[in-house]
Amino acid sequence: MMDITAGWSSILILLASCQQTCMTYTIAMCKVEHVIAGYIRQVWEDRDWLCEGQHGFRPGYSYESQIITVCQDTSDSLDEAARLDTIIIDFSKAFDLVPHDRLIKKIAASGVDSRVVVLIREFLIDPSHRVRIGRHYSEEVRVMSGAPQGSVLGPLLFLAYVNDIWGNIESKIRLFADDCIIYRKILNIKDMLKLQTSR
Repeated sequence: MMDITAGWSSILILLASCQQTCMTYTIAMCKVEHVIAGYIRQVWEDRDWLCEGQHGFRPGYSYESQIITVCQDTSDSLDEAARLDTIIIDFSKAFDLVPHDRLIKKIAASGVDSRVVVLIREFLIDPSHRVRIGRHYSEEVRVMSGAPQGSVLGPLLFLAYVNDIWGNIESKIRLFADDCIIYRKILNIKDMLKLQTSR
């Protein structure tokens, strides 16, 4: 297993020396995010932790693999002359509404080192945003939820948050980040009920 702390002191020195220029600091932070993201991916891969049906933000998966899988399953049902009922969900503002406290608990439960959980917590907790127009700035507003979009870690954090959705569903589920397709062959009324309810 990869040791996230290997070379950590050099990363901290790099960050400290880069604080003088915003762009260099941003680049250095991005590199740190890449190291953490690589570690998280490796832990999840080793533990087979991510939902098999999740096609978003994973090496070897894409929206194309999600669609191909759904089309193949649909084709198989048609070949068997079986009815296939489908529910398609697009979570509204999904990345923006992830509560940080729940996300941290899910990251901790995924098997990553507790030091990485602390780093992610620090990455998420108490960020603030403000708007600049010309030389004028708005007041800072604290961000209480959300997986940071545009960051390296944001997509992985979102995957961690939605990963347990499949455990409550007895039908097939295919996800691409916040796009969700749930479907089931309908052979009788029990199948219809299983599709419409969770455990």
